[in-house]
Amino acid sequence: MIKKTTILSLVMISLCVFSQPLVAGQAGTTDTVFNRKFIRKIKPMMPYDQLVNLIGTQGINVGKDRSSSTPNVTYHWDGGRNSALDIKVDAGMVVDATVLSPKHKKFSLGSTVD
Repeated sequence: MIKKTTILSLVMISLCVFSQPLVAGQAGTTDTVFNRKFIRKIKPMMPYDQLVNLIGTQGINVGKDRSSSTPNVTYHWDGGRNSALDIKVDAGMVVDATVLSPKHKKFSLGSTVD
């Protein structure tokens, strides 16, 4: 007969081992810190999938603009140290990106906005 403490120990070990990958893979949430250095890695017309590989997880789809022939999709990530990233994708390619840094500064693909 298995003791209750053994079962409890196995459950606790399982939670510790398996919970971290589930949290790390949550769409729209990452430990990546979005800042000026990060925005420089994003290039206009970069494939969305390439950006996802750079960040490590999919973004959350927060809206579509259907006014054009190919709808723009907006994605959002919450990053490490209270940073954030918003991008617009057209036909699978990044057309705009805005970062909110940990110091509450905004950076975009082409310029710095305070």
